[in-house]
Amino acid sequence: MDDVWTLVRFLHVLGAAVWVGGMIVLGAVAVPAARAGGDPVAGRRVLTAAARRFGAVAGLAWLVILVTGFGLLDHRGLSVADLPDSDYGRRLLAKIGLLLAMGVVAALHALWQGPRVRRAEAAGDPAAERRYRALGGVLDGFLLLASLAALWLAVSLIP
Repeated sequence: MDDVWTLVRFLHVLGAAVWVGGMIVLGAVAVPAARAGGDPVAGRRVLTAAARRFGAVAGLAWLVILVTGFGLLDHRGLSVADLPDSDYGRRLLAKIGLLLAMGVVAALHALWQGPRVRRAEAAGDPAAERRYRALGGVLDGFLLLASLAALWLAVSLIP
């Protein structure tokens, strides 16, 4: 039975690695490479395709983190109602809250902000395009900082 929980913990950590690692690769590698290519239209097309593919993988990773996290919580004999009673539980609640907020922000980014940028670009509205791109930068920044904070909280939970 311990092997099952080892697998669940592995999947939990793998989901976090895919989520955070993918954001770092997109932000630190893909975006600068797309911008340095010399053709802004082609760079955006490649970056959009990469972000969409990562979005599907990241969505699955997010679900894996959520499901395995609640499974691990149950395995420890804890419920969400027990969490406010201890320092460990409060850190875990903060991590869960960050994960849920990141899911909402990532969905907002993919389903609302990104399409607004493309519409503004297609309509030839550079002011709106700049506004929505700036908002995308804020959303990206939040996702990165929240992911790093959740990762720090996760490491702080290891005995």
